[in-house]
Amino acid sequence: MRRRLLVVSVLVAFCLGITTYFYTRESPELKRDRYFKRGQEYVAQGKLPEALIMFKNAVKADPTFADAHYQIGLVLLQKRDFQQALAEFGRAIDRKPEMTKARYQMGTLYALGKDIPRAKEQLARIKEREQNSLQVRYLGATIALAEKDPDRALKELQEALVQANQDRSHDAARIYVEIGAVQAIKKDSRAAELSFRTALEIEPGFLPARIALTRLYVAAGNETKAEEELAIATKADPENESLLHVLGDLYSRTRRFDEYEKLYSELLQKKPTSVVAKKRMIEILTVKGDLKQARTYTDELLKSHPDDTDGYYFRGRLYLKEKSYHKASENLSVVTTKEPAFAPGFYYLAMAQSGQNQTRQARGSLVKATELRPSWPPPRLALAEVYLNSGDHELAWQESDQVIKLSPENRSALLIGGAAQLRRGELEKAQALFKKAQSLNPKDPASYINIGAVYVAQKNYPRAIKEYEEALRLDGDRVDALTSIARIQILQGNRQAASERVQQHLAKTKKRPEIYELLGQLSLQGKDYTKAIEHFEKAVELDPELLSVYSLLGNTYAAQLKFDQAIEEYQKIIQKNPSAVPPYMFLGILHDLKRQPAKANEYYKKLLDLNKDFVPAANNLAWNYAEHEGNLDSALKLAQKARELNPEHPLVADTLGWIYYKKGAYGVAVGLLKESTEKLQNKNSVVLYHLGMAQYRGGDKALGRANLKKALAINQAFPEDEEVKRILSEAENKNSS
Repeated sequence: MRRRLLVVSVLVAFCLGITTYFYTRESPELKRDRYFKRGQEYVAQGKLPEALIMFKNAVKADPTFADAHYQIGLVLLQKRDFQQALAEFGRAIDRKPEMTKARYQMGTLYALGKDIPRAKEQLARIKEREQNSLQVRYLGATIALAEKDPDRALKELQEALVQANQDRSHDAARIYVEIGAVQAIKKDSRAAELSFRTALEIEPGFLPARIALTRLYVAAGNETKAEEELAIATKADPENESLLHVLGDLYSRTRRFDEYEKLYSELLQKKPTSVVAKKRMIEILTVKGDLKQARTYTDELLKSHPDDTDGYYFRGRLYLKEKSYHKASENLSVVTTKEPAFAPGFYYLAMAQSGQNQTRQARGSLVKATELRPSWPPPRLALAEVYLNSGDHELAWQESDQVIKLSPENRSALLIGGAAQLRRGELEKAQALFKKAQSLNPKDPASYINIGAVYVAQKNYPRAIKEYEEALRLDGDRVDALTSIARIQILQGNRQAASERVQQHLAKTKKRPEIYELLGQLSLQGKDYTKAIEHFEKAVELDPELLSVYSLLGNTYAAQLKFDQAIEEYQKIIQKNPSAVPPYMFLGILHDLKRQPAKANEYYKKLLDLNKDFVPAANNLAWNYAEHEGNLDSALKLAQKARELNPEHPLVADTLGWIYYKKGAYGVAVGLLKESTEKLQNKNSVVLYHLGMAQYRGGDKALGRANLKKALAINQAFPEDEEVKRILSEAENKNSS
């Protein structure tokens, strides 16, 4: 018995040995094909990370296998890793130069990256093999769009449609969607809608057409139709990744979350591992304001998928909601780096940059977002506001007008556009825009306040007050309307009436601190410093976090030359909020007023540590370095940075010009100082003095003396008046002799 068992065990060992031998001797081609097939199965199941591993194993088994490199490129495209995808398509072509589908993908990526010569090179190589294929037409259209020639793109796509019909291809629905997208770029919304609808007639379940229609309706402000299309698309395929982010803006505007939250909650119960369901829940919860639950899902997402770009995107948006702008920027910068074609990433990054007072960077991010999605209103309107606040009223109007053309009933666009026209002096156009916004929502006080501003500009004060009073009737908390009424009464020389009107409104409210702040401002303007301090202190008592009141208290003490008390008030702000920018600036200015430039510089430096792009601090520090420390190189570096960040501000130009004057570069100095004094309408004695000195030392003595005389005529007692008088006296003595 024992002998028989031994024989059996030997036979088993022999058989196992044979199996192992044949398995380890499996050919590289068989291993390659096995991995490749498994990768394709994973792609079909939506398991991209697993598919990527299998395709990479196929490449290890056979490094010359072009198809595996191509499939890796496609997976990376879905993961939106465009740089690595481009590299993989390149490897596929190196191994198989006739692979036109890889060349098509490469050409498309080059075109999207604005590398037109390389895109055209790939198109030419494809044409060598396929003169009239759909790939040729698609790539030709993509290149045309990259070159901002939508008419040529349409022609390419229409020829592709003819080709598809001739070949009885199933690509017709897709082509109609592409045609509609180009028509939307051309702002032909009706034609775009017809093209998308035609795609759905050809293929009723074609989800890209539903998504395109939804985006078109969102851009046009037609929320009802957008909602209908979203419902159809979502119910048809709840886990489709393409639906993600399409309607975050719609959620926030319609506040209709329940249906979608229920859909994805149920999906997560059935399938707890659904990544798309978690992402949609995060988006819905973030907009709803349920940040705690949204963060729970986000943490789960990043724990299971640490490289998921959407995880960083959602976490960045959560930090934005919490006003943790630096952390928001960190996360959203990862998003824009990984996905340079994702417009929402740039939009929300801009919001984070704005929160850190990084205006120049925010403007750049918004420009990028509008380039990526020209018909998406939020970044364009945010950009319009940035331009409006920086004084670029023409650009503000252009951006808001783009939205109005796409969506004539977009109230935000009408209000921002009206404000831009108002500041351009186009009062009738401004009023028409504000009145249209008012007709769309007669209960919104913002329209009345803006119309009131137009009447103020027309000096029609009774009509202006009527509009502001109506705004207050609609919303008693609109302190800006109350402030405007008070200002009009002051303009009419009736400060007492202004104070009484504010006191009257105070009696109707719950003693809001902002109203005490306004009363304090009125007292400060009337030089009733005791009463002003009383009102400001009451405001602080009601709201210790109202930082603007501390600033006004500081101004009140400074007006009485009580600099030390003012400094004490600003120090209180810093103790409460060490990252608040204004108090550092005011402390620097107060120490400058006390003739303590070294101490002032400490605060300017601290401020620049908080925000390296804060122009006023850079400008003042540059001035102090030049005037008091003689450190012209450091002064020049700071002033140049301030000029780069704010090229339009006249005092920034003055500082930089004066530093060049001190360095003996009179020609450069004259150009900057002339720009500065022209923007200040030749009314600033110090800047005129600087210009006159630069011209005088630069050899144009007659013009220099003329500007020095202007400076002296404006102000007989500015700090450098003695030097001006000496130069003018020397000139007169020479003439008389």
